[in-house]
Formats: sequence, C-alpha cells, structure tokens
Amino acid sequence: MSLAPLHDPSIASAPASPKAHGSGEGTASLAFSLIAPASMFLTVPFSLLAAFFTRPSERPGRLDWVAPLVLWSYPALFGLLAVTLGIVSLRVFVRRSNGWRAGVAALWISAAEVAVGLVLVLRDGDFMILF
Repeated sequence: MSLAPLHDPSIASAPASPKAHGSGEGTASLAFSLIAPASMFLTVPFSLLAAFFTRPSERPGRLDWVAPLVLWSYPALFGLLAVTLGIVSLRVFVRRSNGWRAGVAALWISAAEVAVGLVLVLRDGDFMILF
C-alpha cells in the first residue's frame, strides 16, 4: 500500500471561465432584491408587537433595540442574499449576458432600498421607522 498524496499537482483543473448563457444567480439575486422590501409587510406586525412589549412609555429603555431588530430581520437577510448573489453573478457571467444584467439590476435595486432606509432612519433618528 502506497502512501502517495491523494492530490496529484501535475493534474490541475482548468480555470473556470465565465458563463455566457443562463441566469441562475442573477435571477435569484433579482428575486431576493424584490422580496426584501415586501418582507417588511411580514415583519411589521411582529415588530409592533415587540415594541408594545419592550418599549417603556416615558423614556428610552434597555430593550429599545428589539423592535427594530424584528422589523429589519427579514429585509436584511433577503438584502444580504441579493447582494451576495448579485456579486457572484457579476463574477460568473460574461459582461452583458442575461445573468450579468440581472445581477446589476439586483445590486441597483438593493442599493436604492438601502438608501431609502437610511434616509428614513436619519430623518427620524430611530431604526424603528414606523412610529
């Protein structure tokens, strides 16, 4: 029995070339970027419930972070998935292909959503933009 290495360096795999067809990552990125703001409709009732149970009525409390965490949980998750898959689609697909264009569109949509969210937060001074 030989103790030769399992990986032979003389047999190298070919470097991955960009794909010209298909749009799997780009389409998924675009879908997640559109689902992100829509998911706020799912988290709003739970966020209001969390605010009801954790925020004091008169002064800032120790648990003021719970309601914004609940509010932004799904949008942040879907936005992170959209940006990650958008960057992957830019690296995987050939420039100007369908997958590349979908990735660029998803990154633009995600950037616009972040900009709108930051403007709302900076305007109100609170991560809980609902009230």
